[in-house]
Amino acid sequence: MNEGALLQVNDLVKNFGALRATDHVTLDVQPGEIHALIGPNGAGKTSLVAQLSGHLPSDSGQIFFDGQDVTALPTHARVRSGLARSFQITRLFKSFTVLDNVALSVQARSGNNFSFWRPVHSEKALTVQAMAALHELGLQDRAQDPASELSHGEQRILELGLAVATQPKLLLLDEPMAGAGPVESERILQLIQKLRADVAILLIEHDMDAVFRLADRISVMVNGALIATGTPQAIRLNPQVVAAYLGEEHA
Repeated sequence: MNEGALLQVNDLVKNFGALRATDHVTLDVQPGEIHALIGPNGAGKTSLVAQLSGHLPSDSGQIFFDGQDVTALPTHARVRSGLARSFQITRLFKSFTVLDNVALSVQARSGNNFSFWRPVHSEKALTVQAMAALHELGLQDRAQDPASELSHGEQRILELGLAVATQPKLLLLDEPMAGAGPVESERILQLIQKLRADVAILLIEHDMDAVFRLADRISVMVNGALIATGTPQAIRLNPQVVAAYLGEEHA
């Protein structure tokens, strides 16, 4: 085990019948690092992140986070230890306000036992923390709007904010720019760059320009297995990666 790693994954395996989604995956994420995970559709990237977050049990292998073996911990325990996931498909309470969506994430972190059906904005401490998060996201002016009224890109930013509101040590981002236009993608990219000062990030993203701008290291996954890990420059020059995924335009 890499003693300096915030996240250490050892020999992780997940099978779906005859299909091996993760094939003895070993990787680490260092404190303060943006570590990108790339590969073709169906490579197993989302299945790996689901195992890391606790949404999907592994068949074998170990996951260490912040020095603790979390392999058998449920999702909520991992969130409280500082491991948060942002989903590939936006998961918001569309009829709730933007503020209430973030406040519910703050509540999930704090373990507040107020009634779910009581208006979240009646809880002053939650509201203060949620508004602080919205200022970080640049969504403070949309606080009282229903989440359904946000543009797709703004919903992606809010969904990212739900994970950030849990005050994670490591953020698992699954295609945060999916479906966003160029302007909103740039806004999300700048937000991720800003977040790196406070949190390590494991990033799944198909936008290779964004990956090469953001990542300190890149791991490449093909058919459930990692075929390479290295700096962006090393990955660009790796013939196996170019042949399997990047193509000549990114080399």
